[in-house]
Amino acid sequence: MSKHPASTRGASTSSENGTTVRSQLLWAALFPLVFFGMLTMLVTSTAFYELTLKNAMDRSTAEVELMADVVKAQMQVSPDPDSTSLFHALQSIKHNTQSRLYLLDVQGNMIQQSEETPDTLDLAAVQSNLIAGYTSPTSRLLDATIAGEKNLVSIAKLPESSTYILLSEPWSEILSPTIYYQLIFIGLWILAIAFSLGMLSLSISRIIRPIAVLVENATGAVPGSIFHPVPQHGPKEIRALTNEFNQMVIRLAEQQRSLRQYAHKALLSQEEERQRLSHELHDGTLQDMIGLVQRVELCRNDLDTNPAYAKQRLDDLHDLLNKTIEDIRRMSIALRPPVLEDFGLPIALEALCKDLQQEKPDLVINYSVLGDNQRLQSDLELAVYRVVQEALTNIRKHVKDVSLVLVELEFGENEVKAVITNDGAVFSNYDVNQFVQSGHLGLAGMYERARLFGGSLTITTDAANNTVVSIQMPYLQ
Repeated sequence: MSKHPASTRGASTSSENGTTVRSQLLWAALFPLVFFGMLTMLVTSTAFYELTLKNAMDRSTAEVELMADVVKAQMQVSPDPDSTSLFHALQSIKHNTQSRLYLLDVQGNMIQQSEETPDTLDLAAVQSNLIAGYTSPTSRLLDATIAGEKNLVSIAKLPESSTYILLSEPWSEILSPTIYYQLIFIGLWILAIAFSLGMLSLSISRIIRPIAVLVENATGAVPGSIFHPVPQHGPKEIRALTNEFNQMVIRLAEQQRSLRQYAHKALLSQEEERQRLSHELHDGTLQDMIGLVQRVELCRNDLDTNPAYAKQRLDDLHDLLNKTIEDIRRMSIALRPPVLEDFGLPIALEALCKDLQQEKPDLVINYSVLGDNQRLQSDLELAVYRVVQEALTNIRKHVKDVSLVLVELEFGENEVKAVITNDGAVFSNYDVNQFVQSGHLGLAGMYERARLFGGSLTITTDAANNTVVSIQMPYLQ
C-alpha cells in the first residue's frame, strides 16, 4: 500500500499534542498502586510498631520480674543486703545491655543507677505514671527522659521493701531493627510497582502495536492504492477490530470499483443518449422541418394556379407542424419536466402515474400523498422525481405480469419518502454492485441519487411477494 508522508506527519503531530494510550493507562495504574502501596505501608508500619512494642514490653516486664525474684532469693539468705551489693547483683543478671537499671524509693527518688548511664531520667513522670498506682510488675512507653524522648520503662517492687527496680530503654533503639525491615519492604514495594508498570507497558505495547499498524494502513488506504489485509494480532478485541477494518476496506474498494464502473457506463450512456437525441433531431425533427420548408414552397407555387390543392397542402402542413411540436415537447419533457417546476413534486408524480395508466389501461395504479404538501428544493424534488420515474419505467419495461402499482409520497417532519409497490415479479438480488456489473444503470442511478442527497434507497420484497422500492431523502438545510 502506498504511503503518504503528509498524512503520517499529521497523525504523528496529533499524537504529540495529546496524551498517548500508554501514558494514560500507566498513569491510571500508577495512582492506585501508589495509594494502596502507601496504605499497605501504613498498616504494616503500625503492625510492626504494635508488635515490637508488645514484645519489648513482655520481655522487659519478664526481666524486672526475674530481678525481683533473684532479690527475694537473696533476701532469704541475707535478710538485710547492702544496696550497693544488691545493685551490682542486679546488674550481673541484667540480660539487655541497652537497658538502664535504676533503684528508686516510693517517692520516686533515685537510690542508685547504672554507672554508664547519665542521670537523664524524668523521675516525676516515673513516679506519677508507675510508682503511684503500682500493683504488679509492668512496662509502659513514656516520655520518661528530661529531653522528652520516649523510653520503654519497666518497674517491679522488691519484696518486703519500699524500693523499686526500674529498667529504662530508649524506644528508638528498640525500634531500629524494624526500621531496617521496613526499608526492605519499601524497596520491595517500589520494585513491585516498577515490575507491574513494566508488565503493563509490555501488555499495552501488545495492544497498541496492532492499532498502530491499523493507523498506518488506514492512512494509506486511499483511492487507487493497493490494499493488503492487515494481519490479525493481539487480544481478541483487537483481532476483531482488525478483521472489521479489513472488511471495511474491502467493501470500500468494491464500492470504488462499482462507482468507477458506474461512472464509465454512465458516460457511455450519456454519449448514447446524446447520439440518440442527435439522431432523433436529424432523422425526425430536422427532416420534418425540411419537409415543411419544401411544402411551403409548393403551396406558394399552387396558391395562384390551384388554390384547392394548395389548401390541402396547408392541411398537411398543419398536421406535420403538430407532430413536430409533440416530438419537441416530448424531448423537452424528458430532459426537464416543466410540470415539476411549475406545480411541484406531488403533481409531477401524479402525471407520471397518469402517463403509465394511459400506456397500460389494464393496470391499476393507486397514488396517494401523506403529510403536509410543501415545495422542496428544486434539486431534491428532481432527485425524488427521477427515482420514481425510473421505478415506473422499470415496471413498464421489465415487469410483464404486473396488475397493481401503489405509489405513495409522504412528507415527514425531517424527510420526504416515496414508496413504489408492484405485485409483479420480484428481484432475486438487491446488490447495487450487481446492478452496475449487469448493466442496470437505472437502478444504480437510483442508489447514487439517494446517496448524493444523504438519503437511502431500499428494494425489498414484502410478505405478499410484492416488490417495494422505498427512498428516503432528508430535507436540505
